[in-house]
Amino acid sequence: MNEDFAEDNRLAYAGLAALAELMENVGSTLDSDEDNRPYFVAWGLLAAMHRQAAAVVLLHRKGFGHEAAPNRRALIEHMAQIRWLAEDGPDAVDTMNLALKRSQKKLRDAADLAGMSYDPTIPDIVQATEIPSNPANQFINLNPLLKRLGAPLLATWTGETQLAHPTLTAAQCFFDDTADDKVVLYGEPTYRHGAGNPSDRSPYIAFVLMWSAMDAFNHLMKGQPWSEELKRTAVEGGLDGAPSRIGPDEESKG
Repeated sequence: MNEDFAEDNRLAYAGLAALAELMENVGSTLDSDEDNRPYFVAWGLLAAMHRQAAAVVLLHRKGFGHEAAPNRRALIEHMAQIRWLAEDGPDAVDTMNLALKRSQKKLRDAADLAGMSYDPTIPDIVQATEIPSNPANQFINLNPLLKRLGAPLLATWTGETQLAHPTLTAAQCFFDDTADDKVVLYGEPTYRHGAGNPSDRSPYIAFVLMWSAMDAFNHLMKGQPWSEELKRTAVEGGLDGAPSRIGPDEESKG
């Protein structure tokens, strides 16, 4: 492994441990006068994201960093949703409920087509719920949300998708057909044309995404109690200068 990657990952291990410790101290007292849905939905996503980060580290240490592409992709998606909740609040939750309504209909249609039995309680409740439209509905699909958060994030997610799904890109990691007279088959992933291997720095990627998600969740907590610890962890992990943008800029509003 490249020495720079090794150093990045060493910092990431310490950073992830610090973030995990920080997550043990989460306020559970809610303001009854506010819409607290963004808080508890974001916490649910953050807790799930923490487990995804742990899975990435475990796979990396066992030599399966390439196979962690679906987990790295999931980390990006979770982080984007958490930042969205911190920025758009209840409007984001309403849009998530609208997405749930659509996905439950697809699930119900698929089950009916297959002749499978299911408990209709949740689908019935979801379909009967009236959800008002709001500006956040434009982010019901992930691509617009990732573009809003930054083009590099969208590019990274798209790259991980190519590796996570059964695409030609994923298949080409295991064969080389560039020679005129033969095809070389590999049992382990081999990247072509000197392309970067994201698995080399999987723990660091997990750390960066986890930090960004926790920075966003901090804005949903009263008094933003994690601020100083997050700053310290960023500096110690080489993330000093990391962006903390909660609230769309003028360009994204348009």
